[in-house]
Amino acid sequence: MSSFVLFYLVLHLFLFALSFYKVFKSKEKLEFIYAWAFIFGAFVWEDLLVLSLFNVFFAFVVYILGDIKIGIIFLLVFFIVRAFGETIYYFLQQFNSLPPYPHRLHAHFKALRSILGDISDQKCFILGQVLFQCITVLSAVLLILFLRGS
Repeated sequence: MSSFVLFYLVLHLFLFALSFYKVFKSKEKLEFIYAWAFIFGAFVWEDLLVLSLFNVFFAFVVYILGDIKIGIIFLLVFFIVRAFGETIYYFLQQFNSLPPYPHRLHAHFKALRSILGDISDQKCFILGQVLFQCITVLSAVLLILFLRGS
């Protein structure tokens, strides 16, 4: 089982490097990759950038602890949170007739742009959405593990 976890970790390191390159290079353009990346929960390169780094983290934790059940908990909680997040997104898009966002948030994306270059606001929103879904997953998994240990 540890060889599978190592393969998973290396695969996601590669996907992180590739997606970082794709996001940095594309600036304003969004490229949909769900035809092959849906299995990882990714729809665009920006999703894969965050998710692959998250997968590296949790594969490392599973490898160090040697408990595949923790990995299964991570995956199940991840797909619950990811699917719920996308459900909300599509639901809101269905009824949205206003401009996507009324605030001038350009200044709030400086940290992302300092790493990824001059990317669009839309890309920043995608990265933020997926990042907070990963934080939710991590919080839920830690809660499950904490309750399991009690």
